[in-house]
Amino acid sequence: MSEDKKDKNKPVEEVKTDNESGQAELKKQSKQAAHEEEIKNTDPKELRKQLTNKNSDYVFRLQKALLENENIANDQVEPAIDAILPEMIIAQQKGIPASTLYKMSPTEKAIELTHPKPKVVKQNFGLQVLDNILLYLALFAGLYGVVQLVSKTPSGGELGAVTLFVLVIGLGYMMAYYNRWLVTPKDKRLGTGKMVLIGVVILVIMFLWVTATSLPGMRQLNPPLNPWAEIIIAVIAFGLRYYLRRRYHIVDPVKQARMQQAKK
Repeated sequence: MSEDKKDKNKPVEEVKTDNESGQAELKKQSKQAAHEEEIKNTDPKELRKQLTNKNSDYVFRLQKALLENENIANDQVEPAIDAILPEMIIAQQKGIPASTLYKMSPTEKAIELTHPKPKVVKQNFGLQVLDNILLYLALFAGLYGVVQLVSKTPSGGELGAVTLFVLVIGLGYMMAYYNRWLVTPKDKRLGTGKMVLIGVVILVIMFLWVTATSLPGMRQLNPPLNPWAEIIIAVIAFGLRYYLRRRYHIVDPVKQARMQQAKK
């Protein structure tokens, strides 16, 4: 039986009571939110007066620990405490003391306040793909360019322009997708077998592509690159990747996940 049918079968008085109960809960939540917002806008000096003896002692010891900490200037101690007073008061009104709220001693809280956790940067998948493409472009172009320069005789295996760019684009996307898969919760990602199968299929396609575009008949559509041109491309790709990583704070998602795990 659907929920709508159940509601229709209920007595009118019962349905009315449920609606009134829901409205009362919404009003209660709205009132609580307004009250908490009012606390956040209250003068810190007034909030200090509202502290219980237990929380006042916590703040006193926290202030002392901060004054002894070399990582924060004395004139920044009071603002640092003022910033957390609203959440302390809100929790206090719910019967939760500061020691329970923060689950740490004043000394430990002082260390946390003076060593804030770095902001987690949400990684953009498109930037991850571009980052990998530039990495592989620098590696392949640089390697082929150097090998051709040191070779005394042409090997005939020069890398074509089309082959190079399609190869690095394919590898860049595949590795970005694989890295994202690694940090995705197991219950929300493809199975390992499917991922391996997809990877094998992509590698086979890329191998066939490289082989086909390297055939003599494809030279006009896929001209070989000059070794110096490959080295210049590698340098540009490396420099552009370095700039983009600093500009957009691109971090390998697997490395970022490990860093976050280490901080816990």
